[in-house]
Amino acid sequence: MASVSLQDGSTCYFWTDLWDGQVHSQSYSELFSFAKNKRVTFNKEFHTEPLHLLFHLPLSVEAYNQFLLLENKVDNFQLTADKDWWTYIWGTSQFSSQKAYRHLLGHADTHPVFRWLWKSCCQNKHKVFFWLLIIDRLNTRNILRRKNMALPSYDCAICNNGTEETLQHLFFQCPLALACWNLLQVTPMDSDSFFETIENIKSQLSSSIFMSLSILLCWTIWTARNDLIFQGIQPSLGQCRATFKKELSLLMHRVKAKHKPQLEEWISYFG
Repeated sequence: MASVSLQDGSTCYFWTDLWDGQVHSQSYSELFSFAKNKRVTFNKEFHTEPLHLLFHLPLSVEAYNQFLLLENKVDNFQLTADKDWWTYIWGTSQFSSQKAYRHLLGHADTHPVFRWLWKSCCQNKHKVFFWLLIIDRLNTRNILRRKNMALPSYDCAICNNGTEETLQHLFFQCPLALACWNLLQVTPMDSDSFFETIENIKSQLSSSIFMSLSILLCWTIWTARNDLIFQGIQPSLGQCRATFKKELSLLMHRVKAKHKPQLEEWISYFG
């Protein structure tokens, strides 16, 4: 978490502290396994002559090669009488819990669809639903089969043509889903990648509220599927159209002012 600019070397552990851009117990791991004192300071290591007295001998071939590299590095250092200067790994001597948290958490590249999702103006229940959809954790029959849950059938209940109810099928390939997307004048691409499908829908809609439209349409398909399974209500395009329009109308209370004209156009488009 903190690095040291070596001066006298008395406060820096040779092996476990970060100096010269490295933690040497990791960079020279084979040699470190032969060290007699794994918590020796840099100052003591620097003033020990010959340097091999700090190690259990004989060294392995790999450890010896690392020893030669390390010996050359230590010989090139010049210590002073000043105190070592410590800084945190983010480059300042002031502690910040936020910066420490970010460093410990690390960094991971994520697809832009996650950012589009959380910045959308949908209700939280819709966002969480779509998040589960993105990470393939929505309880479709395919997921339930993978969880070893016994069901009479794992096929899609809507189209009933013997196709397993996967996320891609239910939301982008099922005839009802295709008809629903056609309401937005969109034809989902046939892809195994959910992210590619969403990017393709984004390009077809060319709308600043494309993510909200996509989320609510998927929600409409999901509710139609659940109404069929749990209440026996046969899904229809007319019912999906009405559900989607209702959700769009409720979105008017949450959307930003600059997006309201577009949303109003979509609502009026559905009559």
